[in-house]
Amino acid sequence: MLGAVPASRSEPKASGVQKGGETPAAPARGRKEQTQERIVAAALALFAARGYEGTSISAIASHARVSRAAVFWHFGDKEGLFRETFRRMLMPFFTELAANLEHIPPRQRVFEILAAYERVVEENQAAIRSFVRWLLESEKLRSSLLETLFALHDALVRDISETLAAASGSDGSEVGAALVAMLDGNLLLALLDPNARNRDLRRAGLRRLVQLAIGNGGE
Repeated sequence: MLGAVPASRSEPKASGVQKGGETPAAPARGRKEQTQERIVAAALALFAARGYEGTSISAIASHARVSRAAVFWHFGDKEGLFRETFRRMLMPFFTELAANLEHIPPRQRVFEILAAYERVVEENQAAIRSFVRWLLESEKLRSSLLETLFALHDALVRDISETLAAASGSDGSEVGAALVAMLDGNLLLALLDPNARNRDLRRAGLRRLVQLAIGNGGE
């Protein structure tokens, strides 16, 4: 569904010899994933608090309790870590689409997609606010994130379009693209307008448009 992300480098393998009485070390794969998760969590917190330029690899390494070399080993450089942090922030949404919503009937699934998108926005609002600001302010960061951003956007358009087509029996590509544009617009408006009533009106409007698109027929 998403564009492939270059695999991180593997850590050196630990010796299989264990000293008497010592607990065997965690598998290398598990250690690698845990280290990457700590680094990404630290990067997300610091990028959101200090901005991209104000965050150093040294600060991220200290926050994650790893060496600077470990950060470079896993992610190449700060820009690479920034891209991966952005991608991982949005991955729970696409994981939910693939794992939890795949077998829901199409007429119900399209509404569940909207709800899942809105949950991700609410749960990551501070980080999303920072990413949006950097996209608007920095040409370098905008160029860095565009490939990942559009891969995610296109995947969502495709998913909603296919679901609408299955629900309505007609081509859903135009309505799907329009709905995702409205979702993106609601995301930006939510950052600018904290009024809960306005937010709920926008969400209700989206659902009304979906209902009009799929009609009232059976599955």
